[in-house]
Amino acid sequence: MKTLITIILMTLLVAGCASKPDYRPSNKGSVGYSEQKITNDRFRVQFKSVSNSVADAADYALLRSAELTQEQGFDWFVITSKETFVESEKVEPASAIGLSHQQRIERRCGLITCETYRRPMSEVGVSFNSANSRKEVHSILEIRMGKGVMSNESSYSAVDVIENLSKKLVTNTN
Repeated sequence: MKTLITIILMTLLVAGCASKPDYRPSNKGSVGYSEQKITNDRFRVQFKSVSNSVADAADYALLRSAELTQEQGFDWFVITSKETFVESEKVEPASAIGLSHQQRIERRCGLITCETYRRPMSEVGVSFNSANSRKEVHSILEIRMGKGVMSNESSYSAVDVIENLSKKLVTNTN
């Protein structure tokens, strides 16, 4: 019974770790978003996640850029620089089932003779591991913000980005 409860708990833990990254402010380098003001209309925005998806971190950095643009009183932004860093963790199988057959050899000696006993042994093992191919992803954007008519095709409307990517957040957290 203890084994069954352990297996169920490990499965729930693995499922919980496989979810999308949380969209929240970073706390002293933890996962989430952070920004740094460069000038009045330029910022560096970073989103750090532990996830299997590089795209999630990029989308969340883009969403934070749009929110920041509105918070600063601007209408649109342009990405002037973009960097993505991926640090992979140790890759191990998520689960494994093993079966082994061995022989146990015992030797008992008396004063005159020795006797050898061979006993077959079989072992079955099950293991669950939550550390399969998870990555720490950093998406860093440098943005320049503007007001009024967008400067060119590569400009992002803050309102449009928030409307479209906020839907993704709601969908992914359920």
